[in-house]
Amino acid sequence: MYNDKLAKKVCGCGGTMTIHMHTLIYSAKIKITHVPVYTCDVCARYEPLPYIKKDLVSFLEELNASSARGKHVSFAERNEWACVLKETMAAGMFPGGVMELEEAIQISVQGRIDLLLDLYRVAAEMDDHSWMEETERRLSQLTIHTPENANHGEKRKIEG
Repeated sequence: MYNDKLAKKVCGCGGTMTIHMHTLIYSAKIKITHVPVYTCDVCARYEPLPYIKKDLVSFLEELNASSARGKHVSFAERNEWACVLKETMAAGMFPGGVMELEEAIQISVQGRIDLLLDLYRVAAEMDDHSWMEETERRLSQLTIHTPENANHGEKRKIEG
């Protein structure tokens, strides 16, 4: 059973944090759009989703090393979760609230996994190892951190 802990969570202040796509300004010179974050409706605190943090940190390190100025980049072009969430949220309103959003995200993630598996099969048939590696990297962003796994990982951290 799919639970509804992806689109919302409890903030340290006791408020409810909900998911949305955020724009970050990095080092006052680089605009990074489409970063999925939780934002608290009480204290306005925000934090990136746990399963994109590693990729976001890596991306920021690359940007820091590149000394890009005035650049505008989309995190969704680098991270599959960000891409799926961007596309899902852009698809429309969710009058059923969080539960409907959760269902839409689950369907979108499964669709993206299916697409990436098909791409991997084609790359393998063409014996294109670099395409296979890239597809595998993109697929691993979704399969390692499914909503169920991400939530279980958070529980293990709390319990352990």
